[in-house]
Amino acid sequence: MMSRASSLVIRVPALLFSVAVVGSLIGFAWEGAVYGRRDATEEWAPPPSLDDAPPAKPAGRSPEEEAALKRALVHFPAYPRASRAELLAVDYLGPDVPIAVAWFSTKDTPEQVLSHYRQVLLDNGLPVLGERHGEHGGWVGYWSPATEEMRLVSVLAQGGETLGFVSAGQVAPLLKRASRVPPWIPLPPELGQPVTLSFSMEGASHHVVSGQLPEGSPTSVGERYRSLLTQQGWDVGAVEPVDANGIAFELMKGTTLGRATLRTRAEAPGVELQVSLLQRGAAP
Repeated sequence: MMSRASSLVIRVPALLFSVAVVGSLIGFAWEGAVYGRRDATEEWAPPPSLDDAPPAKPAGRSPEEEAALKRALVHFPAYPRASRAELLAVDYLGPDVPIAVAWFSTKDTPEQVLSHYRQVLLDNGLPVLGERHGEHGGWVGYWSPATEEMRLVSVLAQGGETLGFVSAGQVAPLLKRASRVPPWIPLPPELGQPVTLSFSMEGASHHVVSGQLPEGSPTSVGERYRSLLTQQGWDVGAVEPVDANGIAFELMKGTTLGRATLRTRAEAPGVELQVSLLQRGAAP
């Protein structure tokens, strides 16, 4: 069981990173991405691992926490060169959105961890979803149509090691919360019918905005969007490649920070835009 101090060190970057991860999950749910249309008989049951076996109950962990940890870990075998996984968060998006997240650490790089789990999924015939956030993070996972869950391993480089976050969550109910975009969030004027999902976690507000542009490339749209943000007083970070067909960059204004991701649309011309923001205090 991690100490209170180390728990806080882990939770701060993890909660920030979760904005981008949850945003990606919402994006897949938004498009009805039930990949492969596999039935329940094809569900993968991973082999027993150290993390899947019933552990000796650490002092201070409640039965509810034990159940949540099992819920997060059961769909992936333990990473071979990592610390034992611990519970990070459970059902933090509200009671209507069941989700459990555990974490581990390793000296391997984010790419090594992502490649390992990508191969694990491929070896079991699962349609792999994923995203890279440059050299410092990303995620891989799959959609389970039998339980309507997204199951992910997300990674983030920090302090000379890689933090891994294993999660299982039903994100489709978030779509029922979709609403109009808050007026303080700058968006390209040609963005078609953007909607936002907002929720509270750890004393902050999270906003995930999604929309599509009918034409252009991620690079050209990104240049115009970065210019718009700068004109409205936002600081923007360097552009990073996202997989083979997109770009991403950080953005910040006051106590609000986040990430914008632009990708080529899969089945039509144009660009998909997703903006994930963590807002502490008043709107900028």
